[in-house]
Amino acid sequence: MKDKPLKLTVEKLVYGGYGFSRLNGKAVFVRFASPKELVEAKVVKEKKDYTEAVVTKVLISSPARRKAPCPYYGECGGCQIQHLNYEEQLRSKKDILLESLERIGKIKEVPYEGEIPSKKEFNYRVRVQFKIQENRVGFYRWDVKEVVDVEECLLAHERINELIPHIREVLKVIKDLQEVHVNYSPTRDEATLKFVTITHTDEKLLQNILENVLPEWVVGIGDYGKVGNSLVKRYKVGREHIFMDVGKWQYRVSNDSFFQVNYTLWEDFLKEVLDFSESYKKGLDLHCGVGFFTIPLSEQGNFIEGADANPSAIKDAEYNAKINNRDNVIFEEATAFKHLKRRIGEVINLVVVDPPRSGLLREERDLLLKNKPDKIVYISCNPTTFARDLKILTKGGYELKRLKLIDNFPQTYHIESIALLEVKD
Repeated sequence: MKDKPLKLTVEKLVYGGYGFSRLNGKAVFVRFASPKELVEAKVVKEKKDYTEAVVTKVLISSPARRKAPCPYYGECGGCQIQHLNYEEQLRSKKDILLESLERIGKIKEVPYEGEIPSKKEFNYRVRVQFKIQENRVGFYRWDVKEVVDVEECLLAHERINELIPHIREVLKVIKDLQEVHVNYSPTRDEATLKFVTITHTDEKLLQNILENVLPEWVVGIGDYGKVGNSLVKRYKVGREHIFMDVGKWQYRVSNDSFFQVNYTLWEDFLKEVLDFSESYKKGLDLHCGVGFFTIPLSEQGNFIEGADANPSAIKDAEYNAKINNRDNVIFEEATAFKHLKRRIGEVINLVVVDPPRSGLLREERDLLLKNKPDKIVYISCNPTTFARDLKILTKGGYELKRLKLIDNFPQTYHIESIALLEVKD
């Protein structure tokens, strides 16, 4: 079967960006397919319960199919659904989200309020990680860890693309450069970089690169090494932080801290979370980062605490509370679980969670059900783990009251949503 091309009718798009089909009762996940198409596909992986394939020929095309604007699409693994027009991307993401909540979450009536589209389909990302391999600068292929050399990335902010020729110049003097991470502020026009290298880079060389090779809006470079899957900072030249502005709020964001990648939706994202949260007396923000939500939320309540396991983010968050003149917010370096555990028995009105793609840990869900805050605002970037968590939280006495999809990641399969859960009457 692996060598023989398959003829498949694609039913729908599923999480991961695959077209879903069946052949002789077996599920087939087809890369680069569109809903309602008839395609010819080549098998790339055969498993007991399913098959993975890639489109080789479109026999009957979907009206939603388009020629992907990026010349690297189909090789580069950064985008999965660029071959669909934006309207179809949003529709498919909505369908995947709702189907996940109904099938996995067992939620019969979903109070869905619609989608918030990205203000830009392209050039929306202000954080990018370039991979480097044999003088190629770009991103891994979708099928193997081989770098596709690119002149530009259509998802990256235009300023970030301007850096690519400069990175090629850096490669002439830092031969063991493995990755370059870019963190750019579109509101201040400044960037910091992380250079990930095998060996320690000479500090004077790095200072020379900052002053003479990179554009003046790059304000600092950090030198990093890899230990397992983690990055370890050796030292930095210049600044190790930039500033972002979202409405009236200012944020310092260090090289090792996280910030929302789609700058075109910063204000919308903040507005929706504030709207979902409403007023409260005491709140917790359990994956607070640099205080992106925590600090504005402090205006709506008497007191709020932010927790994050990342020490860099907590330092930034504490600094950000000061520069925004918020004295009813404190931050703690702790995991969500540890922070919740310390608050057992306290009356908490609002908890905001923004977990990684793996969703909430079992212990975190258990503590939420034990503490029983009046409201939980759940920000999710994975509909399957979100649905799993909702099933448990709704069984434990919560009701899903509101849900919106916010498209932070056009051209990719990633689905971000905001939900409000309240204790059942």
